[in-house]
Amino acid sequence: MKSMTGFGNFRTQNNEVSIEVSIRAVNGRFLETRFHLPRGYFPFEAELKKKFSSTVIRGTVDVYIARKVKSNSSIGKVVINTKLAQEYMKAFKKLSVDLRINEHVRLEQISKQPDVIQIEENESLSSNEVSLLKKTFDAALKKFDGERVREGLALKKDLQKNLKDLQKHIHKVSKLRDEANKLLQERFESKVKARLPKEVAGQAMDPQRISQEIVIQLEKADINEEITRLTEHIKNFDKLVELPVVEGKKLDFYTQELLREVNTIGSKSQVAGITEAVVEAKTLIERIREQVQNIE
Repeated sequence: MKSMTGFGNFRTQNNEVSIEVSIRAVNGRFLETRFHLPRGYFPFEAELKKKFSSTVIRGTVDVYIARKVKSNSSIGKVVINTKLAQEYMKAFKKLSVDLRINEHVRLEQISKQPDVIQIEENESLSSNEVSLLKKTFDAALKKFDGERVREGLALKKDLQKNLKDLQKHIHKVSKLRDEANKLLQERFESKVKARLPKEVAGQAMDPQRISQEIVIQLEKADINEEITRLTEHIKNFDKLVELPVVEGKKLDFYTQELLREVNTIGSKSQVAGITEAVVEAKTLIERIREQVQNIE
């Protein structure tokens, strides 16, 4: 079991360059990866995405890759925009006249203006840097995946604990079922006898008809089917949690089914003990649902 959320970071370097890869993921219905790369690494984005998708199934993921070229490396060339520098010079001189300030414009002032001096990086990457990029990415991905596994184990323990607690409440409901049916039978008998006349067209009402009516109402109100389905859903949920690869979408489906059956029991319940157990069960299922949202 893996969590969808996680973070992995790795930084390495050689004589030419320093590379740092950071991977951060949050919950998502599908896999959405957003790569933030230096321009020189654009050609490798598809390859890195393919490698990433072989490890991660779901989640919204941001991958940040930073590149810092060392001073002793060939980073490119310095480009001077002379025309732009001249325009800055004219602007400074005009401003000096307009403000009536007798100030000489220095070269240092001009050189610090935006886009006057630019460094064009050498976009051709050495084989050593490409190899370093891939190794750094693999290491960050491994740390990222390890963090998701660690969080997944914590989620698994919590889910199993909540499932056990849920089973206890369902068992309590099952034990109170006979009491609930007996109470319902008494209420139905009173209602049916009160509503149906003792004689119809001069003939006494058939007691068997009264019994059939009561049986029909009891079958509608009985919670045995819901208890059976709940027990089965919990077993299937527990089996899924134990699988080597756990699908969060399947667990989410069973969570919805658990809530559906518990709500049905709650709507039929007329026994205080069952109502209390239903409230506790719904709280646990909601907790389980929140945990399942984090599972890949």
